[in-house]
Amino acid sequence: MGKANAALAAAVILLLLSSGAAYLAFVRLYTGEGWVRHTRDVQSDLAQFAMTTARAGRLRAQYVDSGDDSLLQRQADVVNQIRTTLVSIQRRTADNPQEQINCRKLVDLNEQRIALMNQAIELKKNGNSTLVGQAQINRQIVATAEDTDRLLQTMYDSEDQLLAQRQTRVRRSSSGIAAILISSLFLALILFLVHHRLLTDQVTARRRVEAAQRTLNARLLTIQDEERRKFARELHDSVGQHLAALKMAISILQAKLPGDHTLADCIKLLDDSISETRTISHLLHPPLLDEAGLSSASRWFVEGFGKRSGIETTLDIRDGAGRLSEPIELVLFRVLQESLTNVHRHSGATRADVSLRVAGSDVTLRVKDNGHGMPSVVLQNLRDDGAGSGVGLAGMTERIREIGGRLEINSTAAGTEIVARVPVRRRPERQDVAATAQEVKG
Repeated sequence: MGKANAALAAAVILLLLSSGAAYLAFVRLYTGEGWVRHTRDVQSDLAQFAMTTARAGRLRAQYVDSGDDSLLQRQADVVNQIRTTLVSIQRRTADNPQEQINCRKLVDLNEQRIALMNQAIELKKNGNSTLVGQAQINRQIVATAEDTDRLLQTMYDSEDQLLAQRQTRVRRSSSGIAAILISSLFLALILFLVHHRLLTDQVTARRRVEAAQRTLNARLLTIQDEERRKFARELHDSVGQHLAALKMAISILQAKLPGDHTLADCIKLLDDSISETRTISHLLHPPLLDEAGLSSASRWFVEGFGKRSGIETTLDIRDGAGRLSEPIELVLFRVLQESLTNVHRHSGATRADVSLRVAGSDVTLRVKDNGHGMPSVVLQNLRDDGAGSGVGLAGMTERIREIGGRLEINSTAAGTEIVARVPVRRRPERQDVAATAQEVKG
């Protein structure tokens, strides 16, 4: 389990680290894209400046040619727009010292150009405009415009270089993010696969252990049944016969000494011992189970249980035709035996109802009492994993599982019901005939 947890922890840590690295890379990418947009905004302002200055020059030329006063307000608005654009360029290039120097030069050139345009406009207003004077002003405006264009080209080229550098950084950031994510996901996938493989190996190993344990439990239960049968036979054939022989000897002695009360007491004790030995022998393994089948053995046991425990007990058997297979009859009898024993020991019940029915492909044994029920915690643990159920219930569960059946336990404050369902398997006909013949001979 340690290796699997280590692999899972490594995968989670790797994903967390890759998430952090990807976050930083995304921040860098976002910042780079912001700088790219910033550079494009500067270039847009430079283009806007070039267009507005050209427009201002056209409006000045139109006014000088036509003298239309309506053009003056439009020309003044364009000049204000030029100055606003220059302020925007200065603000956007505040992080670039060289561009700030260029911006100051651009402002100076622009003011010179505006001043020359205003001079040409004033000459027209005052009526002093001449071709020679306007031509001289035009030459100065053209020279200023050429200096402005060269400076704008320099600034535009500088922004182009910055744009290329920033776009390269953005591409590198994108590639870095992709590489980080792909590598991290690949490594995390490998670690998750390792974790899955380790868990699968552990589950497989656990299943093998559980299967081996169930096999061992089944073997132990089989050995237990064999030992019970052996002890029952020994009690019946050996101890029981010795007690019977002893009773016969004392009976002969009593005939010779009819007035001896001690011998009468000994015979009574021997009768009780023989009866108790027979009862213990039958409880360990009832001969009826082998000779007559589950129905007869169940009737004998339920009747004896009611007499011994004082608990009112009912029995309803609908077993259909034919005998069940030996393992099924033995398991169901042990479940009946253990269930009624638990009723007597733990439930505090005054009544127990037993039913045995064969219907379709299942045979169902149901034992229900009117006791105080099982604690909810114990019942939940029993349903989850069999914990806290005691040896008896655990043994019943294993026996039922071994023959392909299932055990259900329902318990409330009004009582407990144990239901065992197993698939029907009949004995071969020859076994039934042999059992009947043996019963007749007995």
